[in-house]
Parts: sequence; C-alpha cells; structure tokens
Amino acid sequence: MSSSNCMLCNKDIGLKDRAIFDCGHTFHLSCVFASPFSTQCSDCHQHLDQKAELGNDRSIAMNADMLMAISERRLKPTISRGVIHSFVQAITPLTPEARTFIDHMKQNKKLSTILACGFGPEDAVQERVRFEDIASRYDSKDILEFGFTWDHMVQMGILPIQLSHFSWTEQKHKLKLNAAEMLKMRLTMSELAELSYTTHQLVELGFTWQIMTSMGANVDTWKRFNFELEDIKRYWEPTLTQWVSAGFYDKERVQMAGWPMESVLSSLPTMDSRASGRVLRLAF
Repeated sequence: MSSSNCMLCNKDIGLKDRAIFDCGHTFHLSCVFASPFSTQCSDCHQHLDQKAELGNDRSIAMNADMLMAISERRLKPTISRGVIHSFVQAITPLTPEARTFIDHMKQNKKLSTILACGFGPEDAVQERVRFEDIASRYDSKDILEFGFTWDHMVQMGILPIQLSHFSWTEQKHKLKLNAAEMLKMRLTMSELAELSYTTHQLVELGFTWQIMTSMGANVDTWKRFNFELEDIKRYWEPTLTQWVSAGFYDKERVQMAGWPMESVLSSLPTMDSRASGRVLRLAF
C-alpha cells in the first residue's frame, strides 16, 4: 500500500480531505468521520485518545456530509401512512417518528440536528414553514448556520420587523441586504422607521431620496425616524424641489408633524427670486 493511500479505503489521498493522527498515519477526513476509530489510529490500535489534525478541511467535510445526508433522504421514496398507523401514532405516549421538517421542528430539535437528519432550508420552504415560526424557536446564528438565505426568508414570508432578529453585521454581510432586496417585503416607511436604522445605515443600504419618496417619504413620515433635519440634509442632500415636494415648505404640515420650527428655518435652503410661483405660495 502506498504511503499516500488512505489506510481505511486504500484510495489516494489528495491535498484536501486529509486527517493526520499523532502517530503520523494519514487518512481521508471523510473516512475518519465514518469510522469507529474516529479518535484512534486504526492502523496502530493504540489505546490512546489520539485526535486527528483536521486542518481547514473540517468544515468542508462536515458540509459535504450534511449535503450527502440531504441527498440520501430525498432519494428515499416517501412511505404513505395508513389510517391505522396514523391512529397509533396519535395515541401513543411515545414521541412519534419525525418524517418532515415540521415534525422535527415541533419536537423542538436543534437546527443542527434537523440538518444532520437530511433536511435543509429548501425543505422548510417546500413545507411552507413561516419564518416567524423559525425566528420564535431559533437564534440568528443557528438560522444562518443552517443555511437559510435571504431568498429563503422572503419565500417564507419574513416580515420587516423580524429583521431585528439579526444584528446589523448579519444583515449586511450574511444576508447581504440592500434597499432593493428589502423592498421585496413591500416595505413601508413606517415599517422601515420601526427598524431603528441610523441615517448612515440607511444610506449604506441604498435608500436614496428617490427610493424613500417612492415609499411615501414626506414631511410627516420622515418625522417617524426621529432624525434631526440637519442629518437628513447632510446624508441625502435633497434639492430645493425635493424639499418642497416632500412638504417641508408647508408651514401647517411642518407644525402638525412636530418639527421644531427653528430647526426647519435653519436647515432648509433659502428661496430666491428664481423660485416658482407654486414654491412661493408654500413658503412661510
């Protein structure tokens, strides 16, 4: 046997999928996981709790194992339950056999356990699991590690307020959110305001003045964000026409919305003789 061959399967070992024991013997990482000698070298048979050096391949191999489990489960034919079997399952004091993603979830199993049983995010989507049921049972770290993507969450009916389940870092770098993706939820200005983003975060997500206006941004709805008018001016740089269209030159609307008059007068651009007649009529 060549020294480059795995001692469990006798096949060549490449640069990846390798596990090297303290004794120096090398095996396929996948073979080690499937072997009863997972902590001992099968060749030396030493009664030592030797642990293999898995390197950076551990996560690769584990992900491969999970994908294989999912594939194997999906290849198995679904066995239909008879009436008698269903009745026995209903009256038995023992935990019934879990056959679906929902079954596993109702048994309060961890997502990592459900994944090991061969169920993935697509199964949750196919079984029409609502995202609110996932969010009520599992934390954001478990949800993301299970493999749920933003597309899965949209298909599962995620609500805007449920984005608060994830940190800003998770939203931006794991879910890769932006304004266009978030609008798939038919997001309103009120719902966006409830998420308590900062001005900087909204701009980073791509919420331009035009997008905000299309969502119904005006002198009334902007107030729900509790932003200073100077911050709105600094981050979005609206033109005079845009300020006017949003209602910020309508004194009655400004007062009803609760904007401090001193802040409004100091922040809004000064009108000049070139302003249109409509603008002048709205000025205060």
